[in-house]
This record gives sequence, structure tokens and C-alpha cells, in this order.
Amino acid sequence: MKLITATILAFAIILSFSCPLWSAEPSFENTVKKFIKVVARKDRKALANLVSYPLQRRVPLSSIDNPKQFLEAYDEIVDEKIIKSISTSKVSADWSEMGWRGIMFQNGPLWLDEEGKITAINYQTEKGKRKRAELIEADKQKLHASLRDFIEPILEWETAKYRIRIDKITDVTFRYAVWPVQKKSSETPDLILRNGTLTFDGSGGNHHYDFKSGEVLYRCLVWVIGDADTPPGEVEIYKRKKLVLNQPVMKVIKGR
Repeated sequence: MKLITATILAFAIILSFSCPLWSAEPSFENTVKKFIKVVARKDRKALANLVSYPLQRRVPLSSIDNPKQFLEAYDEIVDEKIIKSISTSKVSADWSEMGWRGIMFQNGPLWLDEEGKITAINYQTEKGKRKRAELIEADKQKLHASLRDFIEPILEWETAKYRIRIDKITDVTFRYAVWPVQKKSSETPDLILRNGTLTFDGSGGNHHYDFKSGEVLYRCLVWVIGDADTPPGEVEIYKRKKLVLNQPVMKVIKGR
């Protein structure tokens, strides 16, 4: 019995030295440390290759679809402030595993997937802010005069029959405008509704906007997560709580 016990103990000691998995740090820590090293080197090309494309940006900034576009818009996406913040960060204090949503830096200016690739950058550089402000102003000038008073655009869609646009008009309210699909947003809308609300459906990112007119409810559902054949969104109209119209989004002009 003593011989068997000694043999097992010796085998365990050998394994503890020969098997790297026993002494390796958790993959979360390794992933983050590798990412921090890339950022600290200030290697733009290496960082561009650590992005899960397409990289969505705040409307009306266009999405970044490949490394070439990332490098072209680099100064709009990252600057010395965020680089320093990441380069000097501590894994235990500044990074968090958030389940299937990925790895969050601090309170969410940047997100990584489990492979260490960037899935979202919510941080705004000064150059990015200026570019976005210029695009918002240009967007306003293209709209019908009745729609130029808003904080920021949210989305513009086309369904089989309608062109739909939602804008943020205060910190907590939204505006809905609709045209026949053959019309342009520079023309007079057929309908404008204000005081719309935003509701998130769970923690996955799916959400919807509601707009009411008497007994009629207009709902725009935004699908962030879905199946391969899930449309980017749907438009529903309810009358006295009865669904009278449902149309999938055929084309996204702005937003998701």
C-alpha cells in the first residue's frame, strides 16, 4: 500500500511540472494581457487586425468593415487618452468577464470577445465627436424642414411599403416619421409622432421604440441578436391592442 501511495504521489508531482494547463493563468487574464501589450506597442496595423468586423459606430458615423477602413478612421476611433488608459490598466481592477457578452473594459468604453478581438468601442475621441457633429448637421439639412429639430438620428429604414425614421429629440424621448417607400426623407412625412419611448428586451441588446396616436400603437423592433434569417428589424402597428400590420425591414439606411 505504501508503495502504491508513493507511486501515485510521484506521478502527481511529475504532472504538475509537465502539464502547462495546471500552472497557466485563466484564459481571460491571458487574453486581456495580450491585448494590453498590443495596445501599448501603439501598433496600428496589429490593432486593426484585432477587431471583429463590422465594427458599429454611433449613427450617423458609418460602420468599419475591414482593417483598411479602421486605419483610415483610426484617429476618429482611438486616441492617446484611451491608449494610455488601456496600456496602464490592471486585469483584476479594470477588466470584467460579462458572460456571453464578452469582456468589458472599465465601465464599457471598449469590449472584447473571448478571443481578444474588439467587438465594440463606445469611447469617442475629440476628432470622432467633431466628425459626428458635422454629419448630424449635414443630415439635418437633407431632411424636410419639419424634422430638423433633433439631438441625434437613431435609425432610418425601408420596409416593402414604408420609409421610417426615428430621431432622439430629448434625452428620453424619440420622434417617429414615416413616408411611402418611394418618397424621400426630404419630402413632407405622411405622419410624425413625438414622445416615443425606448424599451430594452432583456440583456442581449434587442430593443423597441413605441409611439402612440390615440388607440394606435406604432412599434419598431430592433433585432441585435437573432437567427441567420432574422431581419435587422420589424415594424408593427396595433389598433386597440390588435396587430394590424407587421413588416420586416428590407433595407437599413441608418442605424441598425
